[in-house]
Amino acid sequence: MGCKDDFMPLTKVDGKGRVVLPSELRSRLDISPGDELIVDELGPDALVLKKVDLHSMIEEIIEKAKSVDLDRLEEEIEEEANRLARKKYKVLD
Repeated sequence: MGCKDDFMPLTKVDGKGRVVLPSELRSRLDISPGDELIVDELGPDALVLKKVDLHSMIEEIIEKAKSVDLDRLEEEIEEEANRLARKKYKVLD
């Protein structure tokens, strides 16, 4: 685990909560200034960072949204709303 020679570099959190990632790690993972990372708690005393490209993710979502059939979506929403209303108010078909 860690760097390829199993040496895990030590870093510190500064007064503003910032952590400097070692240059070898930034280089190997192609992390540059301005890159965005998701931070999550992995467990007690462990965090995980994941590099994300929000711009690419948004572009992908927009492209997928273009293929949505809005008329069909509206029909499905109406059908589901009617089904839920019939169930809630115990109306028989």
